[in-house]
Amino acid sequence: MLPEELFQAAQARAATLSLPRAQEAREQLRAQALALFSRIPEPPVYHRAEDPARKAAETLLPELEKVLALGLAVARETGWGDTTEHIISALRAHGEALCLTERGRFVQAEEAWRRALELERLAHPTRAIGSKETALPPVFDRTSGASRFDPKQEPVAQVKLLCPNTGCKRINDYGYIPGPGGRRYVCPACGTPFLAYFGELRGLDVEIRRSSKRYFFTVDEVRGSGVSRIEFEEASGDEFPVAKRDLLVFLYTEARELKAVMNLTNNRLMWISPASSCFVVTAAFGEGAPELVAFREFRDEVLSRHVLGREFIRAYYRHGPGLAEWVVRRPEVRRGVRRVLKQVHRVLTKTRSGST
Repeated sequence: MLPEELFQAAQARAATLSLPRAQEAREQLRAQALALFSRIPEPPVYHRAEDPARKAAETLLPELEKVLALGLAVARETGWGDTTEHIISALRAHGEALCLTERGRFVQAEEAWRRALELERLAHPTRAIGSKETALPPVFDRTSGASRFDPKQEPVAQVKLLCPNTGCKRINDYGYIPGPGGRRYVCPACGTPFLAYFGELRGLDVEIRRSSKRYFFTVDEVRGSGVSRIEFEEASGDEFPVAKRDLLVFLYTEARELKAVMNLTNNRLMWISPASSCFVVTAAFGEGAPELVAFREFRDEVLSRHVLGREFIRAYYRHGPGLAEWVVRRPEVRRGVRRVLKQVHRVLTKTRSGST
C-alpha cells in the first residue's frame, strides 16, 4: 500500500463517522493513538527473507487507518486543536513509515518513523517531564569550558495541583523536580500540608461493582525504575479518561488519606468518594452510628438498581461532602437534619422488616 492510498482510505472512513460527544471522542482518539504508538516497532536496518517487520507493518496498517479516520472526524467536528493536530500528524508519519516498511524501503521508513517519534512527543505534553535525558552533552565543551560532571541545578517543572484538604480544594502552581517518590507541599491558600505521588500510567484495570468501581492503577516511577500499584474504591460514577504514559498525581492528606487523582496530561480530575460514605447521615448521627446501616443498604439494594437512583448517587457523592461540612458547622441545622433523617430511618426500617 502507498501512503497516499492509506490517507485516502482514512478520509473516506472519516466521512462516515458521527461523533455526538466531542470530549469523549477526543479522549478516545488520544487513548487509541497512544496505545497504537506503543506497538509500532522500529523499522529494520537490513533486508532478510520473510522479514517479520514487514508482516507486522502489514498487520498494523488497518488499525492505523481506523485510528487516523477517528482523528480526522474529531478534527472535523471539534476543530484542529494542538493535541489533535499533533496526534494526526504522528499517525500520518507512522502510516508512511509502515507503508514504506511493508514495501521494504527501510531507509525512508526510518526517516518517517523518527519524524513520527518527535510528533508523538508533541502530542503527549507531559512526556518531556517524565523522560530521561536522551542525548548526553560532551564530557568537556572547549567553547564554553563546561563539563558534563559539573554540578548543576535540576530543572524545576511547574505543575498545577489541587489541595486535597477538606474545605480548601484550591488549585495553585507548584514546583516539581522530576524523580521517583512522593513530594510534600504546603497549600498557599489554607496553609495545610499535603502529599503528592507522581507516576506514569503503565496499566489500569477497573472492576465494576453494584454501586461503585474499584480502580487498580499500575504506575511507573518518574525517571526511576520502580513500579507502584495503587488501589481504591470510588462511588461517584464519574469517568476518568486516561491513556498509557499519562502523567498522574495521587493527592493525599498529610494523614495519608487518598483524596483525588489528577491526570496532568489531559487536566482531568477524579475526586474519590469512598463507597462506604454517607456524608450527610454521618454528619447528623456521627461516625459508626447504627442508622448508617439502613441508609447504606437502601443505597446499595434500591437506588443502585435504577437509572435515576444511580444518578442521585453520583450527584450525592459529588456534592455530599460540602453539604456535610455545612451541616456540621451549624448545630441547629444538624439537629433539624437529624430529626428528619430519623423519620426517614423509621420508614426504611419498617419497609425492610416488612419485606423480610
